[in-house]
This record gives sequence, C-alpha cells and structure tokens, in this order.
Amino acid sequence: MKGLLLKDYYLIKSVLYIILVVFAVVGIGMSFLTSTWVLTVIATVMLGMISVTTINMDRNSGWKKVSIVLPVSRTAVLDCKYILYLLLSGIGLLLGVILGVVASIIKGQIDDQSMMLFVGISVAMALLSGSMTIPLTFLLSEEKSMLALIIAYPFSSFVFVGAALLIDNKLLACGLVTIVGVLLYAISWLISRKQIINKDI
Repeated sequence: MKGLLLKDYYLIKSVLYIILVVFAVVGIGMSFLTSTWVLTVIATVMLGMISVTTINMDRNSGWKKVSIVLPVSRTAVLDCKYILYLLLSGIGLLLGVILGVVASIIKGQIDDQSMMLFVGISVAMALLSGSMTIPLTFLLSEEKSMLALIIAYPFSSFVFVGAALLIDNKLLACGLVTIVGVLLYAISWLISRKQIINKDI
C-alpha cells in the first residue's frame, strides 16, 4: 500500500505544488472579499480532486498492464485511491483551517461558529463528492469521468443547501450532511471493493 501511495504522489507531485501556490494566491485574495473560512472549502475540494485524476493517469500511462505482473491486488489499487483521497482532502482541510485562522486574526474577525460550519461543509462536500467520483472514474471513460467530476461537487453543495433550507440550525444541518457523507463514502468504498474489482479496471 505504501508503494502505491508513493507512486501516486510522484504522479501528482509537480501538479500538487502548482495547486498549492494557486490556492495560496487565489484563496487568500478571496478570503478578504468573502468569509475567511472559505479557504477550508477551496483547499479541501482542490486537493481532493487531484487524487481522483490519478485514476485516469494510471489508465493513460499503461499502469494497469504493469500492475498485472506485480504482486499488487486490484483491491489494494482501489483502496489506495480511497485512502489517497482522504489524505489529500485532510491535508487541504488542515491547510485551509490554518490559513483561515491566520486570515481571521489579520482581519480581526475570529468566529468559532463560522469555522465549525465551514469545516463541516468542507468535509461533507469532500466525502459526498468522493463517494461518487472515485467509482465513476474507474467505470467510465476519461471524458465521461471528467463530467462526473464536474457534476459531483455542485451536487454535493446542493445537498448541503437543501439540508440548510429544511433545518433552521445550520450547524445541525451541516453535521447531519457530514454524517451522510461519511456513510456514503464508506458504502461507496465497500461496494467498489465487491463490484469494481471484478471488472476490467
């Protein structure tokens, strides 16, 4: 598993650095125009999306043919993608929170409730989107999987908006959507291990 994660890290290393620089410039600028905590959502979503692209990179580079002759099970390959998604999203969340705290201190607008709300939105969007994009990227062609990636994040935000409209307490709504996201991510992972593994990925 460690070798698979390192392989994916080397694939995205150069892109990762560029994304971090873009995030630092754009995110900090946006934080002064909107809520400072928007940084958590941007960072979590941006880094999570990178991990999904490694599936298509594997497909285009011929990794599948190479992996057949290696002592690597299909289950391990699939598990690696789900773990990488969690790792990168988690790093994005942590980075977003740190920069959000710094920006809040600079602006003099420290608000714990807003921080919790945006952290919840970030986690919910990441898990809801990941539960859809990872299996769909395995199953669909590169063009169709990109469409799934584009649709997944707006869909996740619509779920949160719907919950916020139905429940007056935004923190409660966010917490419930986050729980749903955790459950869907776990279900997606379990189903993928049983169904996608048996297909030609």
